Amino acid sequence: HKLDEDKAVCDKCHEKLSIIGTKTKEVLKYKKAELYIEEHVTYSYACKSCKKTDDNTNIITTKAPNSFLYKSMASHELLSHVINIKYQYAMPLYRQEAYFDMLGVSLSRQTLSNWIISAANEFEIVYNVMKENLLKSHYIQADETTLTVVDSKGEDTKSKKYMWLYRTGESEHPIILYDYQRTRSSTCPKEFLKGFTGVLQTDGYQGYNSVENVKHIYCLAHIRRKYFEIVSKLEGEALLNSRAVIGFNFCEQLYKIEKELKEKYQGRDDFYKKRYEVRLEKSAPIIEEFIKYVDIEIKNALHRSPLGQALEYSQKLLPSFRTFLTDGSLEIDNNGAERAIKPFVIGRKNWLLCNTPKGANASAILFSIAETAKANDLNVEKYLTYLMNVLCNLDKKDTATLLKYMPWSKELPEELKLQNKNINV
Repeated sequence: HKLDEDKAVCDKCHEKLSIIGTKTKEVLKYKKAELYIEEHVTYSYACKSCKKTDDNTNIITTKAPNSFLYKSMASHELLSHVINIKYQYAMPLYRQEAYFDMLGVSLSRQTLSNWIISAANEFEIVYNVMKENLLKSHYIQADETTLTVVDSKGEDTKSKKYMWLYRTGESEHPIILYDYQRTRSSTCPKEFLKGFTGVLQTDGYQGYNSVENVKHIYCLAHIRRKYFEIVSKLEGEALLNSRAVIGFNFCEQLYKIEKELKEKYQGRDDFYKKRYEVRLEKSAPIIEEFIKYVDIEIKNALHRSPLGQALEYSQKLLPSFRTFLTDGSLEIDNNGAERAIKPFVIGRKNWLLCNTPKGANASAILFSIAETAKANDLNVEKYLTYLMNVLCNLDKKDTATLLKYMPWSKELPEELKLQNKNINV
């Protein structure tokens, strides 16, 4: 911001003013999204010379770019944006309808819904490759939550439907998969995890015990929560005399060791080795004392009392918790799965229900790809656009080919990765 030449004059001596310094003020600007029609015109060519001498005229036709969705107006960029703001930012389709109307385009909820379901169908091959690799991992965490799905008559069904979540545990290349099922039956995880032979970490829901050929490890956070719900309501003398405090303190001691291990060794190449060694030395005796405490206290506790229920829950889960001591890559709780399912829970609060089972299945596929991309430090919207561009031009879509384009692939372009923030506000 400079003075005009005629104003850059001293008001005392009328000599020309000289610049002696500057100050800078930064303003973060916003450029509104723009929607426009891009028209692709293809041409056909014929050889008139051949036509005179040959019945079979030589005709050549140019080709427009391939589209991810057959005969759809949705560009890959627009479709990625629709998916991203629904599944990453929990914007229901009725709000998207108003959002696009503000940008000057009439896109009905039905059109947006059709796009999403069609995109999920095309992405199913990606989901299947992700599942293959999940089942090859040595450690999986699982969780589940409810959702409402409208039946074929357009009515809310009274029975609860479930969105199951499976993710790799501690992994350099995380995979997060959602799986829509009509029930909470134990057959759901049993069928989904068929072929997996590693360690399965869950909460105390017994349905996971049907999964075959795995080692089970349970979540200490769920055990601790039972005791915390008791001690958090007590004060003074009642708190000091509570037998639940002992159980809660065992959990706290184990968590303290984990915190110290991360502070001291995380980031080192030998982190898992050190964690395994320290757990055997410090955590193993605490777990054994915890088990003894539960076995003694449960004999005198009232079965229906909060303490009795906490002890009963602990007695079922703690013996298998010894698996935690066998591998330094295993986590003390199932919080990784609970964090991974939270985006779905947040979205559910906004859109309340899925209009059809097809919509629920589509959400499972698209959530899986978006969350896995995010977990691998990718820009979700850019990755979705890239994946659409790749898939609509691939001749071979076998597993070996598709692996090059998975969210964890080292062959992905650098521009898909989240960039370091270079703007600080």
